[in-house]
Amino acid sequence: MADAPAAASPQPVRAPMRARVASSVRFRLTITVVLVVGLSLLGGGTLLVRWVEATLTNDLKVRNERILESMAGSITRGRVPTELFGAVADLTGEMDAQRTEEIFGDNVDAEQVISTTYFYMDGDIPQFLRGVDAEGRVVLFRRRDPPQLPERSIIEVTHDIPTANGAITLHAISSAEDIQRSVGALSAALWLGLPVLVVGAGVMTWLISGRTLAPVGMMTRRVRELSATTLDARVPVPPTDDEIAELARTMNEMLDRLQQSSVSQRQFVSDASHELRSPVASIRAQLETALRYPDDVDWPSVARIVLAEDERLEHLVGNLLAMARLEEGRLGPRGEVDLEDLVMAQTQRLTGVRVDRSGVSAGRVWANADELTSVVRNLVDNAARYAESTVSVSVREAGPWVVLSVSDDGPGVPPDERQRVFERFARLQEGRSRDQGGTGLGLALTRRIVEHHGGRIHVEEAPGGGASFVVSLPSAGWIGHDDGAAEAPTADPVASGPTDQPA
Repeated sequence: MADAPAAASPQPVRAPMRARVASSVRFRLTITVVLVVGLSLLGGGTLLVRWVEATLTNDLKVRNERILESMAGSITRGRVPTELFGAVADLTGEMDAQRTEEIFGDNVDAEQVISTTYFYMDGDIPQFLRGVDAEGRVVLFRRRDPPQLPERSIIEVTHDIPTANGAITLHAISSAEDIQRSVGALSAALWLGLPVLVVGAGVMTWLISGRTLAPVGMMTRRVRELSATTLDARVPVPPTDDEIAELARTMNEMLDRLQQSSVSQRQFVSDASHELRSPVASIRAQLETALRYPDDVDWPSVARIVLAEDERLEHLVGNLLAMARLEEGRLGPRGEVDLEDLVMAQTQRLTGVRVDRSGVSAGRVWANADELTSVVRNLVDNAARYAESTVSVSVREAGPWVVLSVSDDGPGVPPDERQRVFERFARLQEGRSRDQGGTGLGLALTRRIVEHHGGRIHVEEAPGGGASFVVSLPSAGWIGHDDGAAEAPTADPVASGPTDQPA
C-alpha cells in the first residue's frame, strides 16, 4: 500500500476582505471621525438655528419696545401725535424725519413698522379719544384687526402708561413669519451643507489615515515574509520622524536581536554537537578496537579510558543543562553560604599542583550553594589545568563585596582575549585546548551564575604571570554605608569593561 501523502501544514485562515476592512484601524478611525464630526455639526447647527431665532426675535421685541416707549413719552407729555389715529394710506410718505422720530424713535423705518406691526391701546382711555371698538381698544394707524395666526407666530410687546384717570396700555403685535422664514432658510442650508461636510471629513480621514498607515502595511507584508532563514531582512523605515518610524526602527532592532540569537543558537547547537561527538567517538573507538582484538586488549585499561570519557561526557551534559536552566531563569533556592568552606572543599580535590590557600579568609554571601560550588569548581579546575606548578586561591571582604580570586602561574590570558574566555566553547590558543580536558563551557557557565547572583567576574594578570580570575559577590553580612565601596572592585582596565558580551 502506497504511503499516504504528508498532510500539508495548516495555513492561517484569513478573514474575508469585508471583515478585515471593517476591523481595520483605518475604517474604525473613519467611522469615529464621521460620528464625532456629524454629532458635533448637528449640535452646533441646532444651537446656531436656536441662536439666530432668539436673536431675531429679541431684536424685534427691542424695536417694538423702543417704539412703544417713544409713543408713551409723547402721550405722557400730553402731546399726542395725530398721526397715531390717521390712516396708514395717508401717512405713507407724508411724515418727515422729525415726526417719525417723535413717534417711533431713532433709526426706525416708519413705513416698515406700520406695515408689519399692529398697534392698539386699551385701559382707561380718555374721552377725547375716539374710535374705541367693541372690545374697548383704540386701534392706531386705523389698521385692521391682526390676522389670526398661531400663538407661536405672534410676538406681542406691551407698555403701561399711568394717567390721572388710570392706566393705559400700549400693545404692539408683530408676526413671526419673517423670522420663521429666515430660520427655515438657515435650517435648510444646514441640512444640505452638514452632510456634505460630514462626508468630506470621512473621505479626508480615509485618505489621510491610508497614507499614514501605508508604512504599517509595508511592515506587515515584510514581517509576514520573514522566516527562520530570512531574519537578515528588515522592515522599511519611513522618512518621517514620527511614531511609525520609531516602530519600524524598534522592529528592526528586534530583528537584529532575533538574528543574533538565532546565529548564537545555531552556533551553540553546532559546538555542543561537536563537543558531544568527541567523547562518544572516543568511547566507540576504544570499544571497537577492544572487540576486534579481544585477546590482546588490557580490558581494565579500556574500562578506565571509557569511564574517563564518560565522566567528561557527563560533565559536559551537566554544564549544558545548567546553562539551559540559567537562561530560562530557573534559579535554585538561596541562603547564606560560607564561601571559604566551598573553596577549602574544592581545592582539596586538586592533585599534581601546589595549592596556596593563605589568602582565604571568612566571606559569607547570599547564594545558591550548588550553583556557587559549580563556580568555585570550574575556576579551580581551570586554574589547575593550565598551572605550571601552583594555584593560588584567596577570599576577602571588600566593603559590600566578597571577592574570590583564583590564580595560576600558567601562560595567562592576553588582554584582548579576556572577554572571549567567557564565551561558550571559546578556544583562544593551543595551550588552552580540548586536549587538556576543557569543554569550553565552564567559564561561560561561571559568568552566568555570577551575574545571576548580582556579581561580576573578570580576568587579571596574576602576580606570577599567569591568569587570575576575580569574582565579586554581594556580601550577606554588609551593614555599612561606605558609598565608595559600592562598586565591585576591579584592577584590570580591560576587565573593568562590560561583561555582558554575547555568549
